[in-house]
This record gives sequence, C-alpha cells and structure tokens, in this order.
Amino acid sequence: MNDLEYFKGKTYIITGGSSGIGKASSLLLAEKGATVISIGRTKSHLESTALLHKNIKTIQHDFSESGNIEHLVDKIRQFSCCIDGFVHCAGVIYTEPFETFRMHELRKMELVNVESGFELLQKILTFMKEGSAVFVSSIDAFFGAVNSPSSGYALSKAAVIGLVRALASELGDKKIRVNAVVPGLIKTQMTDDFFSEAFAEERQKFLKRVPLRRAGTAEEVAKLIVFLLSDSASYITGDTIFIDGGYHVR
Repeated sequence: MNDLEYFKGKTYIITGGSSGIGKASSLLLAEKGATVISIGRTKSHLESTALLHKNIKTIQHDFSESGNIEHLVDKIRQFSCCIDGFVHCAGVIYTEPFETFRMHELRKMELVNVESGFELLQKILTFMKEGSAVFVSSIDAFFGAVNSPSSGYALSKAAVIGLVRALASELGDKKIRVNAVVPGLIKTQMTDDFFSEAFAEERQKFLKRVPLRRAGTAEEVAKLIVFLLSDSASYITGDTIFIDGGYHVR
C-alpha cells in the first residue's frame, strides 16, 4: 500500500502545527490525503497554515495556559470522531544558566513540552482506537543546548523520551505505537536567532561537529514523522530516532 492509499481518509492531530516542524508535518500529511487538525497558538500562523491545503483544519489553543483541554477536545470532535494519529510538536524554550534559571519558565516548558502532550493524548484515546503517536524531543536532552544554556529545556525534552518509552509499553495492547524523534539543529522560527550573523561563529563551530556539515530542515523532520505514522513503521514503537545530521555519533 502506498502512502496516498494509507493516509487517505485518516485524521491526524498535530500540536504546534502552525509553525516549524509541525507546519511542515501538517502540509505533508495533507498532501498525502489525510485530514489534519493543526493546533497552534498564533492566529496569523494558523491562518497561513490553513491556506496551504484544503485538508488542513485549524484550532487556536495556547498550551502554556493550564486547563481548557476538555474545551480543546470538544473542538477536535467537531472535525472528527475518529483520530488515527497524534503528533506533539508544540514546544517552547527559555535559555538561562542553571544558577539563575527562573522556575516559572521551567514550569512553562514542562507544561508545553511534556504535560500538554500527555494530557491531550490521554483525552483523545477514547476515539483513537489504534494508530501512532509521535513526540518531538531534542538533542538537547542528550548533549545540552545548541546555542545557549538551558538545563530546563533539556529536562523537559528528556522527560519526553521517558514518556514515550512508558506509553509504548502501556498502549501496545491498544495497537497504538508511540515513538520520539530527536532533531538536531533545524532551521525554524524557534532557531532563527542562531542563524543570524550575531551567532555566525557559534553556528560554524557547532556545524563542525555535524558529519553532514549543515543544519536540517523542518521538511526533513516532517518526512520522518510521517514515516512513523505510516504503515511502513508498523513494527516500530518505543523508539527514539535521531535526525541530526549525525551529531550524536561524534
């Protein structure tokens, strides 16, 4: 079965779906025939994402504000009563040395990067009979921040990996696969500063450690995510897959 046959008629939820990796994943899935419910915080980003393809439906929601998940689930149900896959791309990063790290920002990263994905997947399980879930982690969980210190961000992204392994074990009986992707340096809105002239020296130093000698693109990560959602990955679960140009082997 090719991708166009597999994804046609299926529905997927993508958090953080209106920018970066989430936006690229939304478009790729839509192009393959799936209906995509793209959840994002910024209205203008959602509007531009919805214009990319008729199969993309959007919901505005801010995961940094605790609560209101039930209201979000009600909105999702308006689009579909059956979900075939879930991608948690929503993320936020704050950088600060450990000694002065602000606890309210740590809590916000935990809420957006981990807890919101945990809670939303829990809520949609009632109408997700089987399928696949993909969580986006980061090489920061293994190697520290790329451009600025952020022990808090590393903590939240490491928690994602622990969550994925636990969920893969728990949800296997329900025929739900759960995996994590671990991007390296990817050119997105979140990393725009690191691609400015101000960080040219730091960027070149980092890329020297990348065997492929370049940053990745959101579209490249999207291809991996869509693969993990597809039937081609039907025996893959509980895995943590690096997509970092080989950074992790150096």
